Formats: sequence, structure tokens, C-alpha cells
Amino acid sequence: MAQEADRKTLDLSTSKQLLLPVPGSTQRLNSLPLSMAVSPDGRWVATINAGYGTRESNYMQSIAVIDVKSGTVRDYPDSRTLVEAKQTLYSGLAFSADGKKVYASLGSIDDPEGKGKNNSGSGVIVYDFAEGVLKANSFQKLSLVKLAAGRTTLLRPADRGEMGVPFPAAIANLSGGRLLVAENLSDSVAVLNAATGAMERRFDLSSTAAVPSTYPIALAVSSDGKRAFVALWNASEVVELDLVQGTVARRVALMKPKSDTAPGTHPCALLLDERAATLYVALSNRDAVAALDVGKQGAAKLTVRGYFDTRLPGQTYFGAEPDALAENASGSRLYVANMGTNSVAVFDPRKLKSMAKAKGMIEPIGFVPTELMPTGLALVGSKLFVATAKGQGTGPNGMPQVSTDSVKKMPRFQRSFTYAPTLLYGSLATLDEQAIEDGLKASTAEVLMSNRMRAADERIAFAGGHNPIKHVIYIIKENRTYDQVFGDLAVDGKRVGNGDPSLTMYGTAITPNQHKLALQFGVLDNFFDSGEVSGDGHVWSTAGIGTDYLERTWQQNYRGGQRTYDFEGVVAEGYPLLQHIADVNEAASGYMWTNLAAHGKSLYHFGEYISSTFCTDKEFSKKATSQEGAMSGTVARCVVPAIKPGQPIPEEWGGGKNLWPWAIPRLANNTATKPELVGHFAEEAPDFNLRIPDQIRAQVFLRHLDQWKRQRAGGKDTMPSFILMRLGNDHTAGTTPGGPTPMSSVADNDLALGRLVEGVSQSAYWDDTAFFIVEDDAQAGGDHVDAHRSLGIVVSKYAPHAKAGDAAFVDSRFYSTVSMLRTMENLLGLPPMNNNDAFASMMSTLFTGAGDQPAFTADNSNRENGLIYTANKASAPGAAASAKMDFRHADHADTRTLNVILWRDAMGEAPVPAMLLEKRAQKKDNDDD
Repeated sequence: MAQEADRKTLDLSTSKQLLLPVPGSTQRLNSLPLSMAVSPDGRWVATINAGYGTRESNYMQSIAVIDVKSGTVRDYPDSRTLVEAKQTLYSGLAFSADGKKVYASLGSIDDPEGKGKNNSGSGVIVYDFAEGVLKANSFQKLSLVKLAAGRTTLLRPADRGEMGVPFPAAIANLSGGRLLVAENLSDSVAVLNAATGAMERRFDLSSTAAVPSTYPIALAVSSDGKRAFVALWNASEVVELDLVQGTVARRVALMKPKSDTAPGTHPCALLLDERAATLYVALSNRDAVAALDVGKQGAAKLTVRGYFDTRLPGQTYFGAEPDALAENASGSRLYVANMGTNSVAVFDPRKLKSMAKAKGMIEPIGFVPTELMPTGLALVGSKLFVATAKGQGTGPNGMPQVSTDSVKKMPRFQRSFTYAPTLLYGSLATLDEQAIEDGLKASTAEVLMSNRMRAADERIAFAGGHNPIKHVIYIIKENRTYDQVFGDLAVDGKRVGNGDPSLTMYGTAITPNQHKLALQFGVLDNFFDSGEVSGDGHVWSTAGIGTDYLERTWQQNYRGGQRTYDFEGVVAEGYPLLQHIADVNEAASGYMWTNLAAHGKSLYHFGEYISSTFCTDKEFSKKATSQEGAMSGTVARCVVPAIKPGQPIPEEWGGGKNLWPWAIPRLANNTATKPELVGHFAEEAPDFNLRIPDQIRAQVFLRHLDQWKRQRAGGKDTMPSFILMRLGNDHTAGTTPGGPTPMSSVADNDLALGRLVEGVSQSAYWDDTAFFIVEDDAQAGGDHVDAHRSLGIVVSKYAPHAKAGDAAFVDSRFYSTVSMLRTMENLLGLPPMNNNDAFASMMSTLFTGAGDQPAFTADNSNRENGLIYTANKASAPGAAASAKMDFRHADHADTRTLNVILWRDAMGEAPVPAMLLEKRAQKKDNDDD
């Protein structure tokens, strides 16, 4: 362990912290090492790095090879995986039995057959391997999967849903030069000839009409080659395959919930110890490792022997999230990577022998700290190798994106700032087993400190001694950094807060209401969004935690669209709730609304986790019910698909006429993607569609507010305890000709926000309501402190005033999205959802005022001067590229390209910051960039 004087503390956007350096002499890896493999001779360890890609790897994915003797790491980028490629590396990685080959999984959803130019399709990459050197040899393609009768996939509409996408995950060796391949998106496992590519057999592991629903993810094979075990990620099961008979022999449920739509336990990693006749299974969504008795040869079985609890000492809430396993040669130590607590849990598996199932779970004997989000483990001799997905996080990104020869012609790399995903480096630590044992007490204490488990209990101390807040309004906006908006924050020429005006694109003139709100109610200049992009940002903004599925898929989606956007209750282009299957991306602890509903609190949503269908959508279903949406089938078709300039706006959208110079799409129907939201959302509120002005979203809310005000005046408070409002036009729609200009979109968003606060504050609800305003992520701009630093605004009558001589109240304490969730829970009398919000710093200082903050008056200047009604001209910079982007859904537009367009629109010929030159992958259906 490093001397205390040499240590530094790094705050993490997840709400945790790192005490650096962590043990193991960490080295950088390319992004997102998903799994590790050890050569048969134990000389080499390989990682498959399947993330966005970093500059050093030429924005390609790669295989890294570690020399066990020297510790040297060599990176082998694969040109087939350059950003924007129609295929991506994934989690499958294996050495051949003789150590002369390395096999890696390559998946594609856009072109799984590899018919397009430079497209490989889905299959297994075969590399030659000698003395630590990889050389590409061949590619064995996987054919499409013919689904059983009655089963369909939404991933292949051209095939009427009858052909599954064989997206390869885990790979395992079989005898005779064959490979076993988990086909993650077709609910199948294939037996493939590694030399010829011939498909010998497929096992169908689907369990419902919807494919994918089980998501095979991990494999283990017996040494005699007769048995294989498959972890079904979304089915809470492990199945045994009889490789001789070609049948599914057994299956066992692992803490499987009773409800079909409840989040599963996520078996995601397997480790087979044949000496002990035990199969270990990491259950990432249950904070546990299952130990299964597989029986001795000739007496095969598959039953649960017991469970290991991977939580920290004193941890009662969900959040360890084990996702990788390793065991030493003697079988005396089992190591478990906990991605949620940045640690490795150490167990003595021999305790299974003396433990009856009824006695509970085996607890760890200690923990070892890691960098951010461990995803891979490998043990060679006495050396434990630990790979983490995100190393030390991001850091500042206010510098231009660094280009390379391979991407210099890509518009998305012409950014004025560095795109956050390209700053996410993996890391590799090398630990000695004896050192782990000797330092286990001290390292466990360090893990507890890093997870803030010893933080003092915080309370909000209102000046009046009691909590007057009965209503919380949570507003989620889109993608801006602190410096982009508040870098110019000042009063009478005096700077306020830690901003860099050189990075400010949408300053006071464009966002007068946000500036006014911050200066009146408090400036938070050390607030970090927990997510990197909207895919994980909307999850973190509502759940306070991510899942193993989330972290293992969003980067493939963003870099090239080779996973679907599965992060807001829509998965594999379908609605799990309506398909009667578990949402593979939902954490065991659920969401804010899960917590609210469980504790009898009322809630109401305006567009968040509500999937809208618009009359202008090509795929619009002509019949649907308002609560079940386009999949149900029952309401009248749209008579008029869009509201043209000058035409009447519907009364439910505020009435009047369309003053905007573009047509506004009509809303056809809405689908609640989570059960707690059914019947608890505004049916007329649109989700993410940037052609609908945020003024309309504001008007929808204000109409509801008027009703609540009337009912309150009559003696009945009917306003829900928790209101979630999606207000995302600050995302902008680029410079698409005829559409809103970027400044128009941001100004529209700003005014809508000001009107919402004005409406509530100038009513009786000002006495008992608090606003919490957040960006879901900060991916679309540069910041001189960190790529996660963003706008956090808290508004209430109880905000403190600035001290005498100060221009404004500035709170520079570290806060994150999770802090905001914890504070809202505290105000509403709710327990934490998980171990993140249980210990996140609370935003208590924002409620220490005397309760005399005056009502807010919105600044309407950008409506009066016409800015919010401004449309792009055909000559606008980036107009042609913008016109090709999808702004109907969140995060479907290429972020890198869009960021450069926005910079040039706002800043003219000023040099584009590095982060803006970084690219972000295109989205397909329901993302929010």
C-alpha cells in the first residue's frame, strides 16, 4: 500500500471515490476490457477491449496481451473495429488448446451476414499467436439463426422476425478443433468448427415468444468435453448442455423472481472447479455468487449448494454487482470482482463444506480496492490480474479532440472538445496473493472508505426545524457541461463560480433563466453527472446505479450502433413490459418511481420512460390505446400528422397557433415502459422529439398545475409528491435546414424551465415544493474540470442567500446525480434505493435558508426577441450533415459530428475544442444524445 502522504482522493461521478494509487501497479488498457483469458502454458494473459476506443488504439477496439513474467502489455487494435464500423468486438475470448490460436467474438446487428463493403458480419476472429504476438488469420462467420415456430425477433424486420441475429458473446474450446459460442441476441449456443467455420449444431435456449429474452452470456465446459454450462443473463438461470446427445440436459433457477417482468439476478460469469465438483456463478443483479453442485463424472447433477454474499461489511442495500471470477490452484481462495463497489471480494470456498443452505450466505474474508469498475479477473500462479472498465475516469475535456490518420476524415472528429467516451481507459492491476492476504484488513478498510461506508449520517437542517417540502419536481435536460452554459457566470463583471468562459457556447444571452436561477438559488460548480452518455445517463438519473448489462453494451451502441439502445425501458426494439419478460437493463433496486410506489408516495411523469409514437413516424401504428401505446391496438388514427406554421395548436398543448416556422409533429400515443408508470403519466406529454418546442412541454405541465392549484384552493392538495419532467431541447437538432437553430433550441429549453419555476413559485405550492434540475449527461461539450461536470440547479423557497459582499451563494462541495436522488428521497421521507444513494453526499446546504426566497419571475426576452422561433437556413454550417441525423429519438444523432456543428454555429471560426472533435456513435431508436 502506498504511504499516506503519496495518496490522493479522486471523486467519481458514481458518487464513490478512489484512493490512489490502488494496489497492483496499474497500467492503462484500451477501453472496456470485457473478459480475460490465460494461455495454456500460463505465460500470457489476454484481454478483449470492446469499448469505444481510445486515441492510443486509433479509436479501434483491441486485444491486449500481457507477459506474465515481465508485466509488459502490448495492444493489438483490429482495423475491422474502427469507430463507425458495422461490427464490434464483444466478450468472447479464448486460447486454443495448444496455445497457437486466439479466438475473439465479433458481433453485428446492422449487417450480421457481412454483406456490406468492409463489413465482416457476426462470427469468431481467429488470430495466430506465438511469443505474445497476435496476427489475424481468418474469420469464421456465424449464419443467421432460424427461430422456432412462434418465436420472433424485432431485430430483423426484413425477415419477418423469423431469423435471429447470432451476436457472439462467450467462446469456449471443445475437442476436435471446435468452438462453443454463446449467441447473445438469438438465445442460442452454437458448435462451430474453428478451422472451416462449419456449423455443427445449435442449441435453442429461448423461453418466450420474444427473442432475445434469455441472452446467453457465459460458458463453461467440462474437461472431458461432454458437458457445457451456459449462463442466461436475463433468465436468472444456468442450463447444462449434453454435448454428446446434443440436448439441453438440465437447468437451475438462481434466486429467480416470481414475476416474469421483475429484474432478474443476471448470471453473467462462470467458473468450473471440477476438483470440487462445483460451478461458481456470479449473479451481478443480486450481489451474490451461487455455488452449484455439478456432480462427479458418472453422477452428473446441477443443484444449488449455497451462495456467497459479495456485499461490503455493513452493506444492506444492493450495489456490489459481481461480474468476474477467479480461483487459486489450491481451491482455498475465490476472488470476485465487484463492479459496483470497485473492489475484489476474497472468499474461502471451503466453507461450503460445513455450511447448510438454510444458514444463509458465506461472507467474504476481506476486500481489495480496484480502479473504477472491475470487469475481468485472471489468476496465474500467485498473480491475480484485475482489469477495470474505466480506470480513473475521465478528467478535463476542454481541449480539441485528438485525431489520427484513420479518423481524420470523419466529421465527428473535428470537435473543439474531447468526447468523454474516448477518455475512458481500462486498466490492469497485478496483485500478489500473499500480499493480498497480508494486507487484507487494511485494504478492506480502504474499500469501505472509498465507498463512503463510513461517511457521517447527513440530515437537512431547515431553519424552522422541520421539513416543509411535500412536493419534488425533477427536471431532466440533455447533455450540457457546466462551462458550456455557466462558464460566463458573473455579476457586475465579477466572475461567479469556477467557470471557463472560453468554453461557453450558450451563455447569459441564450440561457438567461438558468443564469438567473443559479444566481438566486445557488451555484453548484462541482456537480458531476453520473452518466457518460444518455444511454447510461437516463438510467443513472432515475435509478442511481447502472447494471452490468448497461456497462457492457452502451459503448458498442454509441461507437457504431452495434447494440440497440436498450436503456429506457425499450430493449432490442421492443417493450419488455408488454412482452412479459424482464428488462435486462433494470437494476435489482429499481428506479425512483419503484421506491415511491413501494412507500405509498404519489408520482407523475411528463415524458420520461414514456415512449411516444408520433403521427409523422413512418412506423406509426394506426390503432393504439393511450396507456399501452403502439403495440396494443385500439385508438383512432391521426387525422392531421403535423401542425403547420400558423395552424391551431391543440388545447391539450396550450392552444393558440403555431408561431414556429416549422411543422410540429402530432402525438399519436404514449407507452409507459415501466409498470409503476401505467396510469401515472401525462398522456399528452411527448417524449424526445426536437421538432416539438419545449414551450409546448411547459404548457402541458402548466395546464396540470392550474388544475392542482384550483383543487388546492378548494382545500385538497392533489399535486403528486414526485413529478418527473423531461425537458430536453437543449440537446439541439443541429443545423437541419428549416428546423430550430441550436441557439433557438437552447433558448426554448431555458425559457420553458423558467416558466415552470415561475408557475410554481407564484402559487401556494411555493411553500412546500422544491425543484431539482439536472442534465442527464454532459457528453456534448467541453469542461475544464471534468467531462462529467454539468449543471445542477436546486430551487426552493428555502435556498440560502449569498453572504454579504458575495455576488451569489456558491457551493463547491462535490455532488453527483446520485446526490440529487438522495436529497430528493430524504425530502420525501424515502429510504435509499441502493448502496450508491445510501452514502452519496447530500445537497443539504441548499435548504439552509430562512425560507424567504422570493418567487421567481421568468426572463421572456428570447421569446420577445424571436430567438426561440428562429429556423436554420440552408447555408447554416453543417446543414447537410444535420439533415441526415435522427433527432426524433434521443442519442440517435452522431454526437461527435453534432458537437462540431454546434460549436461552429455558436463560436464561429474559434478553434474547435478537443472534446468536440471526439466522436459518438449513432443511435437507432430510443436514445437521447
